[in-house]
Amino acid sequence: MKKKIMLFAASLFTICAITACQVSGAKGNGEQSSYYNAEDKQKSDGSKDNANFDNSAIDNSWQSSYKDIINYSKEYLIDPYGLRDESISDRWIYLKTHDFNNDGIPELIFGDNVSINIFSYKDNKIEKIIDLYEPEGWYSINRIYYRRNSLILVSDGSSGSAYVCLTYKDGKYVTGFFNDYNPTVAAIDEQDTTFEAFSKVFNISDLSEQSKVPLIMMVGSHDDISIRIKEGEPSIPLNKIDLSKLSLK
Repeated sequence: MKKKIMLFAASLFTICAITACQVSGAKGNGEQSSYYNAEDKQKSDGSKDNANFDNSAIDNSWQSSYKDIINYSKEYLIDPYGLRDESISDRWIYLKTHDFNNDGIPELIFGDNVSINIFSYKDNKIEKIIDLYEPEGWYSINRIYYRRNSLILVSDGSSGSAYVCLTYKDGKYVTGFFNDYNPTVAAIDEQDTTFEAFSKVFNISDLSEQSKVPLIMMVGSHDDISIRIKEGEPSIPLNKIDLSKLSLK
């Protein structure tokens, strides 16, 4: 049973930190400009001495390191079932930050409908915390929710859904799985359990649109990536985005 519901693979490697991204000029306005880092937002709205934006408030070390992961996503996003079409340069992705362990530095949540990576930044190093993906037979991630410090991946089938979950509790990351097609299949940290025990850690009832994590468009590849936060808005070069503005709420 345990092998059949293997859903995730924790990573033990670390990635050396990358130097901070260089910043070049770009324009934006209105709500779109709120995603720019402080220096570029000043450029975009024409306010060189805007007291509302403090460059020192943005930690360029973790931001530039996370952006390097995004630039070279093909090297970091796993594809356990061979579903990802690597020939497509423009694709829908999940890109968020969230401080799961409340250490003051947010983790990076990055992936697509095949797999989700969680990275952390500590002591000038990037560590991959975990790869999250749906179990064999469910394959694709249809949607993601965030609720009470938990990330919930959902895959829908004709007769039910599979839930892959991650949270931080009692000083460690905790994973969970539940298959409502067969309610007897539930796991915490890859150990079989009951739905009642699972529900004490992960609340998957009444998941709403308000808690749904939106997809965004990633355009280009490698060092020429832009991000379109919302449909109909212009794309923003990755090196100009303030990732802290993409935090889960």
